[in-house]
Amino acid sequence: MTDNLQAGAAHATVPKEPFLFLYITHRCTLRCTHCYMGDRLDNEIRMSPAKVEEILSGLRVLYGQYKVYLLGGEPTTHPELDGILDVCKAQGYKTVITSNGLIPPKVWPVLDDRLDSFSFSMDGAHQETHEAMRGANTWAPLLRSMDRAIKAGFQSRAIFTVTTENRDDVFAAIDLADRIGLEMLSFHYFTPTGLGKDKPHLQIPPAEWMELCQDIRRHAAGRRLRTFYPPAFATPEHLPEISAQGYGGCTARNLERLAIFPDNRVYICSAFFDTELHYGTWRDGAIVPRLVRNTSELTLVSKVAPGCRTCAHAGVCGGGCAAYDYLQRTLVSSECDQQTIPICPLWSMPAAPADTEHRLVDLR
Repeated sequence: MTDNLQAGAAHATVPKEPFLFLYITHRCTLRCTHCYMGDRLDNEIRMSPAKVEEILSGLRVLYGQYKVYLLGGEPTTHPELDGILDVCKAQGYKTVITSNGLIPPKVWPVLDDRLDSFSFSMDGAHQETHEAMRGANTWAPLLRSMDRAIKAGFQSRAIFTVTTENRDDVFAAIDLADRIGLEMLSFHYFTPTGLGKDKPHLQIPPAEWMELCQDIRRHAAGRRLRTFYPPAFATPEHLPEISAQGYGGCTARNLERLAIFPDNRVYICSAFFDTELHYGTWRDGAIVPRLVRNTSELTLVSKVAPGCRTCAHAGVCGGGCAAYDYLQRTLVSSECDQQTIPICPLWSMPAAPADTEHRLVDLR
C-alpha cells in the first residue's frame, strides 16, 4: 500500500507533455512494412499554412502546447513547408520534423533557419536491416541527413521501431547513435496497426520484450546518448520504478498527445489511426468531440477491464491499454495474470534514469 501511495505521489507531480502532432501531409514515397498510417499514404491531401496557423493559435490557448511535431507521410515533401515553418516560428512553437531522411537537397535551405529539432526514423543499424523494413536505397540518404543535421547543430534523435526482424540490431543501433552524435535514441514497441496490422509475427512477445528492455538498460548505461524505451509490460516489482519515472496510465485519457490530420480528424491514440474511431474533428478553430453510436476514442480508452477494478496494481498500471483491449492486439487487460502487467505501449522511460534529465521535455 505504501509503495502505491508513494508511486501515485511521484507521478502526480510530473508535468503534462506539451506536444502537438500535426500530420501536414499524407504523401510519402515509402511504404514501410510496419507503418501505422495505413491506407492514408495512398492519398495526397495536405494542410495549408493557414490551417496550421489556426490550429497552433487555438491549441496554445486551449491546452498550453508549445512544441509541435510535423509529420506525414514525409513532411519534407510538402510544397509549402517553408510557409508552415514560418507559422510555427511566429506562433512561438518549438518545431520538430519527423523524417525518413530522404530529404531533397532543395529542402535543406528551408529548414536551416526555421527548425529546432529533427526526429529521424531508423529501423536498423545496418543497411540490410533498415532497408528490409523501409525499402531499397533508404539507408545511405538517412545517414547523410543525420550527419548534416548533427553538424549543423540541430537537436537530433532517432526513432527505432523494434520487431522480431530487426531486434538483433538494437545494441548496434545504440552504438551507432552514440558514435555519430545523436542526442537521443528512442525505441518503439511494434504493435500490429496500419500497414503492419496483418503482420502479428513482427511483434515481440511480452516476456521477450521485458528481457530485451533490461538488456537495453545495461547496454545504454554510462553513455552520452540518451536512450528511451517503452516498458509496455511490467512485473509487480517494476511498477514502482515506472511510476516514479512519471507513468500515470493511458496518455490518451488526459488528451496529452493530440494528433491532427489534413482531413481535420483529431486522434488521441495512434492505435486508432487506421480506424474511424477518431476523438473529434477540427472545426471553426476548435476540436469538436465526435460520437458514433455513443462511442469515441475517449470513451474507449476510458474503459478498464472488470478484473482491473479489484487488482492491487491498477492504481499504478492504470488498467493496461484500453485501445489494445478494444482492438484485440497485444496482451489485453483481461488476460493479465498480475505478473506480466500490460501498460501503455506509447509511454517510454530513460534507460539510465539516474543519468538522464527527468522526461527531457525539451528534447522529447
